[in-house]
Amino acid sequence: MSLKDFLATVKEVLSNVYADTYWVRAEISELRENANGNCYLVLVDKGTADKLIEAKINAIIWKSSYTLIKSFFFAETQRNLCPGMKVLVAVSLSFHEQYGLQLNIRNIDPSFTIGDMAKKRQETINRLKEDGVWDMNRQTELPVPCRRIAVISSDTAAGYGDFRDQLMADGNRFGFVPTLFPAVMQGDQTVQSIIDALDKIYERIDHFDAVVIIRGGGATTDMAAFDEYDLACNVANFPLPVITGIGHDRDESVVDMVAAIRCKTPTAVAAFLVEMMMELESELLSVRQDMAHAFRKRLSDETHEVERLSHSLSSVCRLTLQSATQWVDMCGIRLVTAIRTLLREESHRLEMLEKSLTLVSPETILGKGYSLTVCKGKVVSSVKNLQPGDQLTTYLKDGNIQSVINKCEKNEEGNVL
Repeated sequence: MSLKDFLATVKEVLSNVYADTYWVRAEISELRENANGNCYLVLVDKGTADKLIEAKINAIIWKSSYTLIKSFFFAETQRNLCPGMKVLVAVSLSFHEQYGLQLNIRNIDPSFTIGDMAKKRQETINRLKEDGVWDMNRQTELPVPCRRIAVISSDTAAGYGDFRDQLMADGNRFGFVPTLFPAVMQGDQTVQSIIDALDKIYERIDHFDAVVIIRGGGATTDMAAFDEYDLACNVANFPLPVITGIGHDRDESVVDMVAAIRCKTPTAVAAFLVEMMMELESELLSVRQDMAHAFRKRLSDETHEVERLSHSLSSVCRLTLQSATQWVDMCGIRLVTAIRTLLREESHRLEMLEKSLTLVSPETILGKGYSLTVCKGKVVSSVKNLQPGDQLTTYLKDGNIQSVINKCEKNEEGNVL
C-alpha cells in the first residue's frame, strides 16, 4: 500500500469510529488567530501533581464558528481565550493525509472555565488569608498630600497616557510627581515583570507616597495574571499604599482585593488622586476662612474689651483724681492748720526765749548793780592775764569808767591787785 492509501484507510477508520462530537477537558497551551479568521490552538493535558504534559494535540476553530464562539465566551466570562486557560470544548476528530490529526472545536462551555478560574482565585485568596497578609496593604495609610507617585505600567499603554493627562491637567496645579517603572502588563511575563517593578520601587521607597498599578487598552485575557498568588502577595506585603486601575470593570482581581484602594480605570485613579487633593485644598481654604473669621471675631472682641476697659479706666481715673483732689485739699487744710499751730507754738517759744534773753542781757544785769569790765574788746573774767598798761572799760548801769593799770600786785589770796 502506498502511504496515501494507508493514511486514507486510517482516515476512513477514524471517521467511522469517531464520527460523533465529544466534550473534552484540556488546557490551551498555544493560541494564534490567523489573518484568514481561523483560530489555531494547541491543547494539552497536564498531570495534577508535577504539571507535566501527558497529552497534546493541535486544534482549530474555523472562521465560520470562531466569531460566534469568541463573542459568546467573552460575554459569559469577560475573558478572551488565551494560553494557560482551562476549557471544556466540544470537538470532532479530523484527520488529513497531509496535515495529520487535529481536533475541530465546534463549541465551548464557559461555565467550566469560569469555575476553574474562580477555583484558582479562591485558592489564592485562602492562601493569602492563611499567610496573614490579606489585609496588610489595606491597613497602610495614604499620606495627605499624596503627590509623589510610583507608576507601574507599560510605557506605551494608552491607559498610562490617559492617567498622565488626567493627573497633570490644569497645569499640574497640585504638583504631582509621577515616576514610571515600566512593566509588561500582558502575557506570561506579567507577574514577574510587575514584581520586579515593585522591587525597584522598594529600593527608593522614601521617594514615594504611593504606588499605582494601571493597565488599560489591552486584552482582558491577561487579567488572570492579577489573580496569581505571587503578584497578589507582593502587593499585599508592600509597605506603601497601592492603588490599582487595571481597566476591568466587571470583576475584581485578587490584586484589586488586597490593594489599599481599587479604581476601575487608569483615568479613575488619576481622578481619585486629583479629587483627594481638591478636598485637601477645600479643607485648607475652609480652615483659612475659619481662622480669618476667628481672627476678625477675636479682634472685634478684643477691641470691644479695650473700649470697655478704656471707659472703665476713664471712670476709675476720674474717681481716683477726685479722691486724690479731695485728699490733697484735705492735706492742704491740715497743713495750714498744722502750720498755724506750729507758728503759734514757735511764736510762744520765741517769746519765752526773748524773756529768757532779757533776763540774762547785760542791761538787766547791770541794772541790778553789777558791772562789766572789758579789756581789748574782750570781757575780763580773770585778772591773771592783765598787765600794767592795759586799758580797761568798766560798764555800769548809768555810764562807763575808763582806767589804766599802772601796777599789778598779788594779795595774800593770790589775786592781782
